[in-house]
Amino acid sequence: MHRRMFSQDPPRIVFLRNFEQRVHGDLVPGATLTIQYDADRLPAERSTENGAKAWTIKTYYKFIEQGPVYSIDMWTESGAIQTKMSNDTAEGSIMVCRIEIPQDVDHITLWFQNTGKSGAEYWDSNNGANYLFRFVAEDFHVDSVKVLADPAKPLGWFRVDLTAAADVSAISVIYRIANDPAQPPAVTLPLTAAPSPEPSGSRKWSGSAPVPLDAVVKFTFLYSAWGHEHTDTNSGNEYVTWKGAKPERLAGVLA
Repeated sequence: MHRRMFSQDPPRIVFLRNFEQRVHGDLVPGATLTIQYDADRLPAERSTENGAKAWTIKTYYKFIEQGPVYSIDMWTESGAIQTKMSNDTAEGSIMVCRIEIPQDVDHITLWFQNTGKSGAEYWDSNNGANYLFRFVAEDFHVDSVKVLADPAKPLGWFRVDLTAAADVSAISVIYRIANDPAQPPAVTLPLTAAPSPEPSGSRKWSGSAPVPLDAVVKFTFLYSAWGHEHTDTNSGNEYVTWKGAKPERLAGVLA
């Protein structure tokens, strides 16, 4: 099993003001999850009372879709909320909370509420669908990623083999040739499931695509489980491989 670059880091999910979400570290059952939330995503309620802040942003979360809902107020670790000039999580409008993930769950669902003295309520809930994050490290692991020489032609084959949990219904690899700017910026390689599951209930998936023999391939994973799409982007850094590459977790090299 190939571990991710930041697999030993505590998990955190960053909600950026441009409405992107990024997962960092190892999001697994039993961990303490840090949520970093840009308050500029919910800017409408900013009441004050006697010059003091009189508004909140609250995180709602659950681990079972029809199960209990929990909530926690967010806070800022940098003092007063300030206007942000970028998506840098060190800037002042980032708010924080921490959630203990139980050992016996396979996902967490999140959404957010902004309210205050005015009584108005504003929501960030992915248009009512909420933000569902599965535990990627539990959903699949990579068995092998290689660039192989074609014995009959002067080209290579980008080959991916992995094992996924029974809940996973589709997997694709989104890749690009990093050392050839003439190549497309993103190519989708759908993986094919083995016809029969493993004794454990998991299933093997594989796929290959022609690439230049000297290709440096950068890639991420896109997969579906229970009707939701999920990604593994190696904390936004992509994975990489090439012909003859050796695995190196800290560099994101898979082989």
